Amino acid sequence: MPSGFLRPFPTERLGSLIEPSVSQSLVRIRNESTMKMAGNRRLIQVVPRLQPTRCGVSDHAIALASELRASYGIDSAFVVLNSDERCDLPYSITHCAPHQLLNACVAFSGSQAAAILVHLSGYGYSADGAPTLLAEALEKVKADGRFRVAVFFHELFATGMPWRSAFWYSRRQKRAVRRIAEACDLLVTNTRSYVDWLHRETVPQSASPIQCMPVFSQVGEAQQHIPLADRDPVMAIFGLGGTRQNAYRELSALGTMLQQLGIQEILDIGPEFEPPGELHGIPVRRMGVLAATEIARQFSRSTFGFLSYPHMPLAKSGVFAGYCAHGVIPVIARHFPGQVDGLEDGVHVLSPRTQTAAQASGLEGCSIAAWRWYSGHRLHDHAAVYARWMDESTDGMEAAPESAGRKNA
Repeated sequence: MPSGFLRPFPTERLGSLIEPSVSQSLVRIRNESTMKMAGNRRLIQVVPRLQPTRCGVSDHAIALASELRASYGIDSAFVVLNSDERCDLPYSITHCAPHQLLNACVAFSGSQAAAILVHLSGYGYSADGAPTLLAEALEKVKADGRFRVAVFFHELFATGMPWRSAFWYSRRQKRAVRRIAEACDLLVTNTRSYVDWLHRETVPQSASPIQCMPVFSQVGEAQQHIPLADRDPVMAIFGLGGTRQNAYRELSALGTMLQQLGIQEILDIGPEFEPPGELHGIPVRRMGVLAATEIARQFSRSTFGFLSYPHMPLAKSGVFAGYCAHGVIPVIARHFPGQVDGLEDGVHVLSPRTQTAAQASGLEGCSIAAWRWYSGHRLHDHAAVYARWMDESTDGMEAAPESAGRKNA
């Protein structure tokens, strides 16, 4: 499912919500780890919450876990730091407060050297978007000496005008991000602008280059491009309720473009929102929440997909990734100049300014360009980054003495 906005969670409630169950969970994890680690590599994934189909960060981590297991034999275990909400997944999971992160990782690893992947989106870990407690926890994990740590920056920090809270929180958010980056051995993020900021503002522990990996689709990937001749004149509107509501608001001013594109039906896919019955005379078919395989089937027959998103972070949009993965032509409301993260308006996406010229030169090329752009960072490519890193790190991790962990525990 698409990336969603993470609602702040009151960190002051963590102790009362989580701590009573932690010790029992860690005992169970130690027993499981002793049995599983010997014959199977494991990646400990740290997330603020696990909410399948309702949280983009959760879905990203779960899909990655599935691919790592299927393609590389790497099992995943999850440490959930900011929620006590349970879910049914085929992985070992523990919930704890940030200051218990080291203990949780030690329990999962059976006190052996191991690898950790942190999924960072600031507001997932802290109400002010500054994950300071996570930064402190990771510094302790790093000092322990038994763990190699990677981080995927889903977000860095918020910005805004002085009358918005983001303006006042931005400085502390940046401080926390710097601390986290400097406690990690591998830095991965989803946009070139994020890579540039991390290069300028942090002193990473490793000489390895910062990896730029636009997000992958969580609704499948077409292995071959499907020609427009095999599709219907349909536009998909996909995402969480707020995302789709914004999309209809923007589309209400784009009736001429919809008519010129020849769209005969709009497919509304997703939860928590009741769409209009029609838009500019075009019927809207309410599909609701669908399984990923069914969304993939609907995308394979759709020519266009609309999304309401600023152009700069398109590469971190799960909705955009889903469209491109299936060769659906992404349509946006506002033009952007030049090239951003390898994307160009009129080549990979359409806006009202570029739509006429793109139609004149043939929309097939736009569909192919979007699909090819996505093909450079498929789910398997993401998993390969961590599998290679774990392989490269194995010798150093195995050499880490247990005594180093004991003295820092």
